[in-house]
Amino acid sequence: MNNATCKRNHILSVQRKLPLGKWCVLTTFSVSQASGQYRPTSHPYKIMISDETVITNSDLIQDSIFLSLARYEDIIDGNFKTNFLIGNTFICYGKIVRLEPVQTVQVKGQDRKKVQFRLVDANGKDLACCLWGKYAEQLEAYVECEQPLIYLIRFAKISFYRGEVKITNAFDASIVYLDPTMEEALQFKEKLGEDELPLAVIEKKNEDDWNKLEIKMILELFVSNHVENCKIICSTEAVDTDWAWFYFGHKGCKHRAIKLASNHDDNQLWRCEKRQVKITEVIPVFKLHLIVRDDTETCKLMLLNTVAKTIVGREVVDLWDGSYDEIEDPELLPEPIRA
Repeated sequence: MNNATCKRNHILSVQRKLPLGKWCVLTTFSVSQASGQYRPTSHPYKIMISDETVITNSDLIQDSIFLSLARYEDIIDGNFKTNFLIGNTFICYGKIVRLEPVQTVQVKGQDRKKVQFRLVDANGKDLACCLWGKYAEQLEAYVECEQPLIYLIRFAKISFYRGEVKITNAFDASIVYLDPTMEEALQFKEKLGEDELPLAVIEKKNEDDWNKLEIKMILELFVSNHVENCKIICSTEAVDTDWAWFYFGHKGCKHRAIKLASNHDDNQLWRCEKRQVKITEVIPVFKLHLIVRDDTETCKLMLLNTVAKTIVGREVVDLWDGSYDEIEDPELLPEPIRA
């Protein structure tokens, strides 16, 4: 076995013994000075693992997270080096505001999901965030959420876009927590409940900004290679009945609820996809799929709860027949939707 193969096998062995997010005990290792322009942390030293290093499991509770929170002010003021993954454990957390719909964009010829939002800390400071790939997918179910959502991200990167500091995931190395349960997060949520959290002063777009957006033809959207806000003027050809026009969501947060088997003795049970808890109260939520056309092409649009309500002009509960059974014939649509 040559040296390259031995080295590769050693690396694979270490990766198996040191899975991401797990606490371990290391004995017999060396410490050397950290060098190089791009490094995972700003620490001046690094641990060197050799063939003699022994890796064993730690008695520490595996869910333990020791936070070293980065201050929003330091990030905004540029006090962190952009070629380091910020902090040794974790960059920042806060309440998600202005969560935009998840987009699918072309990156080097491949489809990738992307989501943008802003994080607000306990002092009302806010940061722009942009997540890609699996991290964007994690937030896909929360776009229609009406409850405060706390977000924590470890091992992130700073980037600059159009003169603004933006937080993004460090490829696949980042770890994110939605509604974490550690003490700091619970205290933060208490402040939200007590209305002690200052409102973030976020620049609001003027109502006239919508009128300033460029009108695009649908065909132009198909050949576009970058993300932008625009308008299309189109007519509705049909409702795409391959999909139901609504789903059942948790009454509290409106996230999708899955119907569970029932013994008919108790109330029907459901499981909230967001909180993974059993619930009994669900409501119908709009998720309307339309096929639209302009003079150049056709495309499909998905209208979620609030947008669909504006277009249809009726509350979803007013159009629902009251049945919790699966829709047998999706071609049978309420008159206001057909109209």
